[in-house]
Amino acid sequence: MPEPSASTEKPARMIPSPASRRPGIRNLLLALLGVAVFSSLGNWQMNRSAERRAEIEAFEKARAAAPAEGLGAVSPQGGYLRVALSGRYDGERQILMDNMTHEGRRGYHVLTPFHTSAGVVLVNRGFIPGGMDRALLPDVSVGGARRRLTGVAAPYFRAGLQLEEPGAGDAWPRRVTYPSAGQLRALIDPRLPEYQILLGSGEADGYVRAWQPYGMPPERHFAYAVQWYGLAAAAAGIWLAVTIARRRTSNEN
Repeated sequence: MPEPSASTEKPARMIPSPASRRPGIRNLLLALLGVAVFSSLGNWQMNRSAERRAEIEAFEKARAAAPAEGLGAVSPQGGYLRVALSGRYDGERQILMDNMTHEGRRGYHVLTPFHTSAGVVLVNRGFIPGGMDRALLPDVSVGGARRRLTGVAAPYFRAGLQLEEPGAGDAWPRRVTYPSAGQLRALIDPRLPEYQILLGSGEADGYVRAWQPYGMPPERHFAYAVQWYGLAAAAAGIWLAVTIARRRTSNEN
């Protein structure tokens, strides 16, 4: 009997079943989600970096400008503006803003009510170091004689993360932690505006005044943006590597 001849036809390639395609679809969706989320966070950090740069430029411009006269020149919403004020300090009811630092030292910002003909505003007289014994507060006394001063209207400092409630108590000066404008109004005067006055560096009765817009520097926002973009690229790269490996395995089989 004649021997059967060997077949020269190649085996038909099997079409992947829907079940075998599910891991690939799932991996693609996860990769797209990761790229979208990480890129969105990177864009947000880039926007924050640009906003912080604009804020610093506005602050420096205000510091160098000639002072406007009185509280009436400041927008009710605040903003950076150099102003000249005439009035009197209220040294009996001062705020010590806790958890402030300068050059590695912990201390307070001293906020003193300043009464003018147009209303009352809190003047931030600068940073004063705290002592080893937190129960002993620094002497921040100031005279109540009429005076004229200049400073920059600026938003109140806000914590990036509020871990504790503002301090309470009956004694003055009152030690608090990142109070809101509403809390300061309840303590001092209901007419307080939405901003403070950062006392000018040449004015009397001030402490350390290394003023900058409060918050994270723009360079740090940029660095975080680079990290988020890197994670987006990593998500895409992992998906690509897994996909190539799966196809090689499928072809070998």
